[in-house]
Amino acid sequence: MLRDFFAYYKPYKKLFMIDFGCAVISAMLELIFPFVVNRVIDTILPTGHYQTVIWVCLLLLAFYLFNMVMKYIVVYLGHKLGITIETDMRRQLFQYFQRQSFEYFDNKQTGELMSRLTSDLFEIGELAHHGPEDLFITLMSLVGAFWLMLQVHVQLAIGTVILVPILGVALAIFNKKMGRISSQVYRQLGEFNAGLSNSLSGIRVVKAFANEAHEEARFEGLIQDYRENKLKFYQTMASSTSA
Repeated sequence: MLRDFFAYYKPYKKLFMIDFGCAVISAMLELIFPFVVNRVIDTILPTGHYQTVIWVCLLLLAFYLFNMVMKYIVVYLGHKLGITIETDMRRQLFQYFQRQSFEYFDNKQTGELMSRLTSDLFEIGELAHHGPEDLFITLMSLVGAFWLMLQVHVQLAIGTVILVPILGVALAIFNKKMGRISSQVYRQLGEFNAGLSNSLSGIRVVKAFANEAHEEARFEGLIQDYRENKLKFYQTMASSTSA
């Protein structure tokens, strides 16, 4: 499955490499920046060489502005990559729908198919943008932060590293639970879109038979079910964030 997913990057290797490279540079600058500031405060300021301090501050400002440019490129080109892959997937999925038999559509609601083409593929597009770079940058940041802490306080660095596997296990448990609830949310979203499509397409018939109260009650049930599933997701997300 991963091989099929990464195949979508193949036509856009250049775009991916630019985005990925800028993301790595930006992450490195964010690691270096506080380290340099700490050195300036602890080493250069006490010497009283204020001209050197000014030059270092100007250099840090240049780094900061350069990092802004890197972040702009990452946000724009990264989302461009994501929406391009999302568009390819949407085209492929629509062509798949076109090839299906009448029986397939007898068992599927229009709103459910719309959810697959819209919201589901949007999330996959976001994963295509953020997934690889976030994974690499997180690993690089952990290694870089550990190296910087070693320069400052060896015992603190070792103590922090010992906690990482424990936090990793806790996050894995939370992510598994969030994945399960997220699947429920997307299934409910498909049912919600299907119900909404049916309600709007049949609204003339509903009005003709003065059946608005029944449709409102039915719609209320749909939105409340969706709300409850989203609240469960947010509750798990809050637990993960606070932990």
